[in-house]
Amino acid sequence: MTAKFWQDLLEPDEDLLWTGRPKPKLSLRNFQLLGPFVGAIGTVIAGVFVLQGNSLPVSQSVVVAVIVALVALSLLRGMTRLTDLRRTRYALTNHRALFFKLTRDGTRAKAFPRSAETKPDLRPTSPPSVFFIRHEQADNPARTAHLGFEYIEDSDRLSALMVTAYKGAPR
Repeated sequence: MTAKFWQDLLEPDEDLLWTGRPKPKLSLRNFQLLGPFVGAIGTVIAGVFVLQGNSLPVSQSVVVAVIVALVALSLLRGMTRLTDLRRTRYALTNHRALFFKLTRDGTRAKAFPRSAETKPDLRPTSPPSVFFIRHEQADNPARTAHLGFEYIEDSDRLSALMVTAYKGAPR
C-alpha cells in the first residue's frame, strides 16, 4: 500500500506514525499456524500404518474417514489463516489503530481509537506480535477480544512508539 493510500485515509489532524504487515516465519513459536500442517502430516503417517495391509471393518473405516475429514478441515482453516495474514496491513496514527484486509471485493477496514489502547503486550511469536486493544463486543460485553498487530518485524520500535507518541487520553 502506497503512502498516498494511507494519506487519503487520514483525518485532517491525524498523523501517520507507522505502517506494517504480518510477516510470520517458519518457527515453532508460531505453533498456531503450523498446527494444522503438523496434524495433517501426522494423520497421513498414522493412516499409512493403519491401512498398510489391513482390511478394516466398516465401523473402523468410518472412524478413519471422519478423522481424515477433520484433519482436512483443519488444514483448510490453516491455509485460510495464512492467506488472510498475507492480505493484512496495519497502520498506527496519533488517533487510531487501523486494520486492513485486502479481499477480492475490495478492502475491509477496521479502526479503533487510541483511547481503547492498553499497555503493549509483546507475544513471543516469530517475529513478535504486539497486542494493545481490548475490544468489548457490543452484543456481549462480557466477551472481550485482545487485538493487535501480529508477526511484526519491528515490534520493539512499534511498542516504543505506542508508549511515547499517543496524543489524547492520559496514560
